[in-house]
Amino acid sequence: MTTELKPVEFKMRVIEGSRMRAYQNNIFLIEFFAPDQTDPLSVELLQSEQYEIASLNPIIVEGLDKGPRKGTFIVRPNNTGTITLNFKIGDKVKTHSVSAQTENPYVFGEPIKDQHLFFGRVAELSEIHRGVTKRNKQNFLITGPRRAGKTSLLFQLKARLQFPFVSLMLTPEKMGHEHHQMFRSILLHLREEVRESLGEEPPPLDWDVKTATRETSIDLFNFHFERDLKKYLTWLAKISEEARVILLLDEATFLLANSPAEKATHDSRQEFLRHLLQTHERIACVLAGTPQILRMTSVTSPLYNIFSGVKLRGFSREETEMLIRSPARQANVGFEDAAVAKIVEYSGCSPYYTQALCSLSLEHMYEATPGPTELNEMLTVTVPHVDAAIHRILDMIGYGLQSLWDALELDEREVFKSMVSGSVLVNQHNRDVISRLVDMNLVSEVTRDYGTPAQKTLASIKARLDEEWLRQQRS
Repeated sequence: MTTELKPVEFKMRVIEGSRMRAYQNNIFLIEFFAPDQTDPLSVELLQSEQYEIASLNPIIVEGLDKGPRKGTFIVRPNNTGTITLNFKIGDKVKTHSVSAQTENPYVFGEPIKDQHLFFGRVAELSEIHRGVTKRNKQNFLITGPRRAGKTSLLFQLKARLQFPFVSLMLTPEKMGHEHHQMFRSILLHLREEVRESLGEEPPPLDWDVKTATRETSIDLFNFHFERDLKKYLTWLAKISEEARVILLLDEATFLLANSPAEKATHDSRQEFLRHLLQTHERIACVLAGTPQILRMTSVTSPLYNIFSGVKLRGFSREETEMLIRSPARQANVGFEDAAVAKIVEYSGCSPYYTQALCSLSLEHMYEATPGPTELNEMLTVTVPHVDAAIHRILDMIGYGLQSLWDALELDEREVFKSMVSGSVLVNQHNRDVISRLVDMNLVSEVTRDYGTPAQKTLASIKARLDEEWLRQQRS
């Protein structure tokens, strides 16, 4: 039996959905008020070229005489800007305008795996890819400060390495620091990667590597490990003469740190890794770590002189401005010149800081935009939006900066902290310390002109965000 719907006086309040992501499904949650309505109320979202409806439509709302009731639609906007939703409620039509924007195109805090979102580092990526895949392979050591994009670079490299190159992306969490943990993980991950990428079952292991412990003789472990590894490499070579296993070892600074029980001049992990890379042409390696790893791979290390170095520094000003403006165009958003200049100043051309400031500035701009916008209207990020982002980001990055600060040597902390009061003159007493801070992308050296003597060179904190954080610690 069909229920006859009576005319009704009603009110509706939007709880969620006034701002939507364009080209994605969004929840549109409404609360209805009609205290005199005792019969069920039919609410239909009318069809439109501006949006798609991906939920039950119409919906029936009951019990309005007992209090407010909620109704939900799933809406997918087909455009950016103002989208007008037309509702038929009973025998009346009600309209509501919402603002639709594209997904925030800036990514920070997580490594970038999507090739379409990765920005810059073209030369470094090309050099490493060419080196690990050429006939006379090269091994690489990527160094850079935290948040410089080392992990993202490894993910991009892995995405571009297809068979006959089998790449293994490994971190200390996946491997473990001890000798048998580290190399056992390499063998087991190689087995999994071969199964996944080739869809074939590799040969069985002759020795159960899972039984190895720290009590197992390293020489015995190495013998069995290498015998199984050779079997895998021979099997891969039968599939393709160009087959090669490429180890992508992230956070190598932590991975290869010496345990208290080991002397700095002896590390069985480094010795065995060197042996594998020098003995087997079908194995290449890319290590990635903070500049501190250079101390581990110095002349006293077994890994000395077998890696080509790649330093990841901050972007140039031109690259930073491209990183600010280019992704914004995807969201139909522009940045005024003054806003760009402020992001460059506070980020110090750090890719992480730049993306973080852009992402938060964009969110503040959306929040501050009064009312709906015209269809496909370009919005603009201004200095007040960047100021709001700066205020918020200082709270977000505090933990990471504290970790970085704790990792600095005492003399590095003192010099870095002294720059809060102004630029520091580079001299024979602080030159080495400042050089390390430059490598960590924390400070920049400034020579005023070509004819300026070296003793007149100044150093200052590179990113205003770092400076502001240090000021907070001193207050």
